[in-house]
Amino acid sequence: MPATPTPEPDSPYGVWASTMAELVSYRHLGCSSEQIDRDHAVGHMRLRHDLRTTGGLLTAPVAIAMLDTAGICIDRVYFLALTHIDVQLLDPAADVRTLRVLGSVVRWARSQVFTEATFVSADDPTRVIGVGVADWAVIAPTPEGFTYIDPARPEIDDTQLPPLTTAYEALPIDGGYEIATLSPRIGAETLHHGPMLVALEATAIDLATATGRGGLAVQHAGVRIVKAGVAGPFHTSGEILRDGASVVVRSELVDHGNSGAVVAVAHHRLRREA
Repeated sequence: MPATPTPEPDSPYGVWASTMAELVSYRHLGCSSEQIDRDHAVGHMRLRHDLRTTGGLLTAPVAIAMLDTAGICIDRVYFLALTHIDVQLLDPAADVRTLRVLGSVVRWARSQVFTEATFVSADDPTRVIGVGVADWAVIAPTPEGFTYIDPARPEIDDTQLPPLTTAYEALPIDGGYEIATLSPRIGAETLHHGPMLVALEATAIDLATATGRGGLAVQHAGVRIVKAGVAGPFHTSGEILRDGASVVVRSELVDHGNSGAVVAVAHHRLRREA
């Protein structure tokens, strides 16, 4: 594990760099969850500037917050592999400061666990921002002694933070993004779902941006994780399936160090803003 980097005092990335030695997926977002009972939990995440497009919220950080809220219930029971994530955003939430995640376990099955969440404004719980679901494959029971690690962090000036792609080690390449190698920040043994979601959404936004003018609002993201990412480098690529006022993009992430195996496939629907 690399030594913790020493942030440069005047660097705009100083706050972000101080967390380089931690798994980035939850900690970088500062999401936090509280378990209510075996099947229910509530999460919170401040909606910083770097979690938005000009037209609304990014689905990747919203999905990651949902997975954190699900995890506080299910991780203490099973060691799981995430297989499917679906997020629909209904409100651009431009004036919403904090997202509240109302998470629940729909069913504990023998080989799978099914979870869902409703996203609301923390200041007005009647204002529904979106909904999401996540499905998990059971690998083994969780050993005794599980403790939830709260990734919450003090409020910071979000102008000091880089784009999510930079924070999640996804660098732009021709037609997509590259995550060069595994690391403790993004997954020491297998690529964590956080960097996958961020890189796939960025790929969709870039493709849609290149074919039309105006801002973009991401309305829906569906991601299937079909294989563990075990080697790297990992590359994303995509294609536009429909272009117009509504844009649909299919993208995928492949593991070039593992014979080019497809790791994840995503579909994003975006709306062009005038």
